[in-house]
Amino acid sequence: MCNRPRTLAGARKERGIVLFVALIFLLILSLLGVTAARMQTSEERMARNDDNRQLGAQAAEAALRNAESGLLSGLFTNFAANTNGLYDPTWANGSPVPTLNWSSASAVLTYAGPGLTAIPAASQSPKFVIESLPSIAAAGDDISVTSMSAPTPPVTVYRVTAQGVGADGTSTTTLQSIVR
Repeated sequence: MCNRPRTLAGARKERGIVLFVALIFLLILSLLGVTAARMQTSEERMARNDDNRQLGAQAAEAALRNAESGLLSGLFTNFAANTNGLYDPTWANGSPVPTLNWSSASAVLTYAGPGLTAIPAASQSPKFVIESLPSIAAAGDDISVTSMSAPTPPVTVYRVTAQGVGADGTSTTTLQSIVR
């Protein structure tokens, strides 16, 4: 038996269809790879932003707790000067809240730790202000004019506002609490 050489007539009819299909598959796989890489970058950015926000919130919480502890221990007392983060209400402008300039060192107190709670190492030093609000009557006090008993002393109330900034400075968290 003799092997006859095959003719090239069948090869001439294919016209490169395999190459075309392979290029389409390569294009689809490339698009999927680029999409997956972009999604990964977005997820990393979201995780970094959330971490930055949490650092700012933790720093603000640490400053808030430190200020509350300082108020209860008698550390902060000079509210009459309305400077250095300690404010007495001025009702002349219709509001006890001063216009806060968080970047002014003479307008706010800066908490650097390690007092009651330490701030996260990666965050910037948080700042806080304390406002001495008007005194109030405590729950259960008799506030009627006809009361014959000696009046109870009014309760002093403070509002503490703390601002924490995240590690890269793009996230700011402001917290407030009322201390009596």
